[in-house]
Amino acid sequence: MIPNKKTARFAGLLFLLMVVSGLFAEIFFRQKLFTNDIAATVDNILHNDFLYRAGILSDIIMSLSYLFTALVLYKLLVSVNKNMASLMVLFAAAGCVLLLSNIMNEFAPLYMVGTGSQIGSLGSGQLQAMAMLSYNTYGHGYMIGQVFFALWVLPLGVLIYRSKFIPKVFGILFLIEVFGGLLSVAVHFLIPNVSIETILLFPGTIAELGFMFWLLIRGINVSKLPAPIGYGAIRNSIIES
Repeated sequence: MIPNKKTARFAGLLFLLMVVSGLFAEIFFRQKLFTNDIAATVDNILHNDFLYRAGILSDIIMSLSYLFTALVLYKLLVSVNKNMASLMVLFAAAGCVLLLSNIMNEFAPLYMVGTGSQIGSLGSGQLQAMAMLSYNTYGHGYMIGQVFFALWVLPLGVLIYRSKFIPKVFGILFLIEVFGGLLSVAVHFLIPNVSIETILLFPGTIAELGFMFWLLIRGINVSKLPAPIGYGAIRNSIIES
């Protein structure tokens, strides 16, 4: 399987979809509706039913695009090392399933306190507390999902570093992201501190955005592709594309 620019740019588009849908869910959904005040949060949910559902859909899209990005990157990088590329997809698939399952905890508050709630046997205060407990559980589950998000970029970083047709700097940044991502999970559960977690995740943000724009704009450096004997015509067609 020979790497080409079309595959690289398709991977970049899926990466972009993952970033955009993830940012939408975080900025226009979670940060807008959820606060430290339970009553205010419940009021936000009640008055923004459609936005709440759109945020959940955005999280689903983000999780699926996460998996599909890994599958297309497998096609792009499998020629470098098949076992490493397969491991990348395995970690991404595990992370995708975990994130999708965890979305049930994100949806539960809407079911408990939203319009048409069917849990009538409990008082409003109890329902509000349960809703926030469910959402907090979602937050912890999301951080557990970060374990697999950190692990999938480990083989990705190694593959990029060895590939020659993608700048090694992205491979190095992804390897740094692995340690930062895993450390952020440890901080979250041992000594919860949002500021420290954000700092630890920052190198990963730089790596992902830089890699995404490289794929979209440049694709791959075709001059660095290996030229197997007898495949000169194929390589020429790749360069022309």
